[in-house]
Amino acid sequence: MTDQAITPQFRRIILSGYFFLTGICFASWASRIPDIKMHLGLSDGAFGGILLFLPLGTFLGIPLSGSITAKKGSKKILIIAAIIYPITLITLGLAHTRLILAMALFLFGMAGNLFNVSVNTQAAALSKLFDKSITSRFHGFWSLAGFVGGLLGGFFVAHAISPLQQFIFVALMVWLFLFFTRIYLLPGEANSNHISKMWNKPSPLMWQFGLIAFSNMICEGMMFDWSGVYFQDVVKVSTQWRTTGYICFMACMTIGRMFSDSLINYWGARKQLILSGLVATCGIIVATSYPHIVISSIGFMLVGFGVSSVIPTIYGTVGRTTEASKVSIALASVSSVGFFGFLIGPPIIGFLSQAMGLRWAFLMVSSLGIITALRAHQLKKYL
Repeated sequence: MTDQAITPQFRRIILSGYFFLTGICFASWASRIPDIKMHLGLSDGAFGGILLFLPLGTFLGIPLSGSITAKKGSKKILIIAAIIYPITLITLGLAHTRLILAMALFLFGMAGNLFNVSVNTQAAALSKLFDKSITSRFHGFWSLAGFVGGLLGGFFVAHAISPLQQFIFVALMVWLFLFFTRIYLLPGEANSNHISKMWNKPSPLMWQFGLIAFSNMICEGMMFDWSGVYFQDVVKVSTQWRTTGYICFMACMTIGRMFSDSLINYWGARKQLILSGLVATCGIIVATSYPHIVISSIGFMLVGFGVSSVIPTIYGTVGRTTEASKVSIALASVSSVGFFGFLIGPPIIGFLSQAMGLRWAFLMVSSLGIITALRAHQLKKYL
């Protein structure tokens, strides 16, 4: 089949699958965090310090991901990323010491970012073939994978299946999908003229977009890395229910992203971001007000709805307003600011939890939703 014979809608379906795959890799790790933490006998503070290595790998890999995607083309890099990301996931299941886990998380972060930049570059290019917003739904499939990964993790935990066995299963699934669908990706033009610009600081506007992403990603990182621990240690549910909060969060994040494109097309990106920030703040307050499985689950659901459209809206805006040859660089530029939230968020939660308790650590993050709403209001000229 020639490139001309492949319809944009079919490419959209295939690319949605790649967003799903990168999401299920990350969700598989997130769903087994309590097991790995207990296996190594780590305190909240020690585990928070080790978690630092995942976003550190992501953050340090951003310039490389942006420049190599621009140089080699998003299709080639996406294929490479889809091979190595599951490999790094498997190494997490093989980690039996703190040092090995830290190294594995660093590589997992780097590989995940390579996947993230290349797949979002593909999405930005494809979105220009449509006359409406489609970016949020791509991220919706990432969130759907998180929901499925949470359920899958709960199933494996209930049946006493080890994290390593789960990670191998997920890796095989990713590689099988890649084998049959790689030919349907957009060609992805290579362009070496703008590679050096990746290493410059973001423009003032990219800084502003990045700061919104930064606030949101701290909240997301907290939910990914600490939701299971929160339900286990604060809500004090039994082992088989500890993924409840994570599943509720990911389910509502998925639903929100599936419908965000329609809302953005209806009332604009600015109003959507303002509402998102306020809903996320309310959700955390509800979840921490009374640590009960029902109340906290409702709070986590609100947080999921709140954060759902922030990153897709920011990435979609960058993609629409940037030249095709510079999209990977612009996305990586914004990500370099936003993913710093992933870099410092989970470890800070660990340190705050050690000092004042996990419940209060969660509550302190609620202010970031208000910051997101205020920054979005100030950028009404661009959103």
